[in-house]
Amino acid sequence: MNDPGVRRRVFNWGRIALIAGAVAALVAVTVGVRALSAPVERAGVPTIAVPSPSGTRFTSPSPSPSASGTESGTASPSATASASGTPSSSIKASGDFDWATTTAAAAGSQGKLYRYAVAVESSAKLKANTVAGTVAGVLNDPRSWTGDGEVRFALVPQSKATVKLYLASTKTAATLCGSDGEADFTCVKGDVVVINAGQWKTAAASYAGDLDGYRTFLVNHAIGHLLGQREAQCAGSGKKAPVMLQQGAGLDGCTANPWP
Repeated sequence: MNDPGVRRRVFNWGRIALIAGAVAALVAVTVGVRALSAPVERAGVPTIAVPSPSGTRFTSPSPSPSASGTESGTASPSATASASGTPSSSIKASGDFDWATTTAAAAGSQGKLYRYAVAVESSAKLKANTVAGTVAGVLNDPRSWTGDGEVRFALVPQSKATVKLYLASTKTAATLCGSDGEADFTCVKGDVVVINAGQWKTAAASYAGDLDGYRTFLVNHAIGHLLGQREAQCAGSGKKAPVMLQQGAGLDGCTANPWP
């Protein structure tokens, strides 16, 4: 019992146990500190990069005499495009979008519900929530597509949306729409709606400076394509233009009308 070797062995094992316990405690503290200092994802929507173009590409034919300075696209059903005016090409293509965080319930309780989110290219220098509020005001108006009770629209956060509406520069709009070059158009590809930000900021001559009316037309015309509506023609001089007429490119004798 008094053998010196035995005492040494007992003392060494106790020391090892003490060191092991200290190491374990240090690891636990380190993990805890890292957990507390890790970045936390907060509510809100960061900017995103433009997705790679996909789907059917289309080419833009030469503009018609009645649509001088504009281009109208011809596309397959999966990539519908239309000229809506002559947007400014001065908006740079940043490729980054700010998603609106504001929401708006759908008007009414009947009809197919479309949940949509709105994103604005940062270089357009427009507030995403302001644009989204304008879009929601148009789509919830009884004069819009929701008026017949067959469809309704709810503005929701990006993560809950089935329809994405982008306000983009001319170059970025061309990328999103699948064009090989720059074109002055809006388009719908599946559940993606693209409106040219230059058109949004400057009313076409056919709207005689009525920017609010022209924005209303842009929204209703684009959403009309989302709903499967086809391009329309003026029914006669002096009559209201159908909303699916390319009113930004000319009224063909009709009077401007932003509503379906």
